Amino acid sequence: MRHGNLATSLRRSPRPDTMQAYDALPAEARHWLATAKLPWSARSVARLWARAWHDAGGDLAAVRARMDAAQARKLARDAAEVWGACYPVPPCAPAKLPPRKAAAVPFWQVLNRKAGVLRAF
Repeated sequence: MRHGNLATSLRRSPRPDTMQAYDALPAEARHWLATAKLPWSARSVARLWARAWHDAGGDLAAVRARMDAAQARKLARDAAEVWGACYPVPPCAPAKLPPRKAAAVPFWQVLNRKAGVLRAF
């Protein structure tokens, strides 16, 4: 199991030109990458950004939404591996307990009996 922010199924491969690839990204893509929740490579962000830009017709809000959606899909895929099958709780939520029945004797009478105190109310 991988730890920290490297616990993802994103492929990792050393590339000698990583900073050049980062510098070649548009400013908006660099900002998105700086705030990303996963350790994306500049190369994969460039590929996704170009595809989203083309499909959105240059609408920056739509491009950001598509990048966020891609990241959300990747996080959802990785969630079971990284955090376990019960993330984010609903699939493995414990069964609800049945409602408690009212006690036959009030609790203060039980406490008084255990303490050996008899009181008449």
